[in-house]
Amino acid sequence: MFVIISMLISIGILGLMFYFSKQRESTLQRKYELLIDLRQLLYLSRQHRSATHHALMFGEKREAELSHLQDLLHEKSNHLISTSHFDSKPMYRVLQLKLKALMNNWQDRSIARNQMMHGKAIRHCMFLMDEVMLAWLVESNREDLSEEYHMNWQQVIDSMDTLTQLRISIEDMHTQDGSARLRHYCDLLRRKLNQLALISPLSIASPACSKAMHILSELHENPAFDIPQEQLYQLTSDVSLSIAHVYDQMLADVSESLYIPLPKLVVA
Repeated sequence: MFVIISMLISIGILGLMFYFSKQRESTLQRKYELLIDLRQLLYLSRQHRSATHHALMFGEKREAELSHLQDLLHEKSNHLISTSHFDSKPMYRVLQLKLKALMNNWQDRSIARNQMMHGKAIRHCMFLMDEVMLAWLVESNREDLSEEYHMNWQQVIDSMDTLTQLRISIEDMHTQDGSARLRHYCDLLRRKLNQLALISPLSIASPACSKAMHILSELHENPAFDIPQEQLYQLTSDVSLSIAHVYDQMLADVSESLYIPLPKLVVA
């Protein structure tokens, strides 16, 4: 009888261990999938911002590209809501509303307004990714990774805010006040990028970003240095991509430490 009871207890313990293991695996998988969807939405939002900005500033025809991007944004945001936990659905619906707002009537917006709306949606997306990642780190009892991630995250956000200010100042770069603002944000952004180089050296050392940093220095130090608006906007797009690569590398490193590596982004 004692042997039977011992066996039943052992089987019960093994069953509980298996149950909790499956529960943990399910939680990890859910957070992993949320990050993948949010990461894709972030990339698509950046692509939409670039396409609409070129259309507004330079009159480029981007109808087919924008239609494709908007279809993907709808599809991915719907999938995000459908697969998220019940308690999390409202905040993902708010993100979807912001994405719909930036897609509607963008032709009637000023360049600065278009930048601001896209910037808000992109930052909202990043804050949701940050929330998922921090919860993941807390549940995994990885305070060491959590502290490092938080410091790096703050540098990424600061760099993005500075880049947004630089983008906005491009529209008035030929006025005296606008030129002064532009030079100020060129210097500030260059210093932010140097800080990001400590997090992900390869992202900041890319040829496009290295060239951008050189031009940022020229613009700050030489008031007579002239550059077309179109070229300057392309520079900010190159910098934006580099900052996105830094954050993506952060996510990939943490995801690999906690679970499995993130997949490659699906290019639109």
